[in-house]
Amino acid sequence: VIMISARSSESAIVDGLQSGCNDYVTKPFNRHELLARISTQLKVRDLLRIEVESASSEALLERMLPKHLITDLKQNEGKMIVEEHEEVTILFSDIVQYTSLAASIKTEELIMILNNMFSGFDELCDKHGCYKVETIGDAYMVVAGHDGEKDGHAD
Repeated sequence: VIMISARSSESAIVDGLQSGCNDYVTKPFNRHELLARISTQLKVRDLLRIEVESASSEALLERMLPKHLITDLKQNEGKMIVEEHEEVTILFSDIVQYTSLAASIKTEELIMILNNMFSGFDELCDKHGCYKVETIGDAYMVVAGHDGEKDGHAD
């Protein structure tokens, strides 16, 4: 937002900027200066948009991949990344008779049960350095040892 005003006092400019505009131009304005200010504001907007999209992409990657893989992807951009692990622990959790349980209790109760269970699993994953692969319905999948660490997964 570029504010154009006939008021040119310092307090008017400060008030205009404090009201939320990005720039303040007084009348009479120079056409070339105004076009340059507009161009600059558009560049700032585009850079901000790129930064927000980059942060969104980073957040999405962090939800999908372990941190060490994200680092490898950034360092080896355009190259295939292949990893081999001699020892990895995979935990797959599933509630026995989930379908009948879900049919027999209120939806709110089911959500509370799942939330409590998954919150507990999340805390344990954080505590032990495990990576949560996926949560679908009542299923919870976790991996440990994939990052080369010996601690945190079964022998």
